Amino acid sequence: MPQKLQSILSHLGGGFSAALKNCELLSLWPQVVDDRVGKNTEPVKIKNRTLYVAAASPAWAQELSFLKREIINKFNLMAGEEVISDIRFKSAEGV
Repeated sequence: MPQKLQSILSHLGGGFSAALKNCELLSLWPQVVDDRVGKNTEPVKIKNRTLYVAAASPAWAQELSFLKREIINKFNLMAGEEVISDIRFKSAEGV
């Protein structure tokens, strides 16, 4: 079904197709990070090959910044292509 929806939306215009692709990519987050990280973060958007992630606290944002390269590599591996080149972690209390 997702492929059929993607096919329909791609015919409607690039914006819909790009939005669907971003949603699909953001859904990879739980597979990229472990449960502990997943419970304390939320992927927000991908813009200009940068993944924006909300972290539960400044401490989480800082800790994840040290793992940035590893997360980027795993994310791109799961996506099957290089879709992100940077990650920005921002504290969003109560994620």
